[in-house]
Amino acid sequence: MSLVERVREELDGWRDITETEALGGVVFEWDGDPLVGVVDDELVVRAEGGGWATVTGDVGEWLDRAAGVVLDECVVRWHGELRAGGLDAYQAMLALVRHDPEREQLQRILLDVTRGADRGLAQLAVTCLGHVGRIDREVLPEVVPRLRELLGDPDCAGRAEDALGDIDHFAGRTD
Repeated sequence: MSLVERVREELDGWRDITETEALGGVVFEWDGDPLVGVVDDELVVRAEGGGWATVTGDVGEWLDRAAGVVLDECVVRWHGELRAGGLDAYQAMLALVRHDPEREQLQRILLDVTRGADRGLAQLAVTCLGHVGRIDREVLPEVVPRLRELLGDPDCAGRAEDALGDIDHFAGRTD
């Protein structure tokens, strides 16, 4: 089995993978971000600190490492998009809920967004706080009181009720 076929096999089941011919070989992108390539029958992966590295060894292990590099870079980009606002901020917020390793910081950011002027983004932040409770099975102590305040906000009340339900069900707390 060729190296390209091994990479394809390892990536089978990954979501949002595309394959393009580039650099005299094949580059596999993960949701639009270059992840790994095969050039002249050599495995080339995203490297920490930027750039690429030619590697040997277990293809699956290198794909996992490269994915970690890509995610780290994406988290930085998503934070910038969230700060900038606009349409990209919505997608960035959803991505951060799933991938940001700094969970306490993320919750504080979401809490701040619930107080912002962009009511659509505030609504999404409320929903995302519920998702954090469901995914992490815990939330910061200040999350529940803020969600309770939002029960009186006509823009966010329904979402706050849903988020509190998620937190109660998955994190076991709404006090």
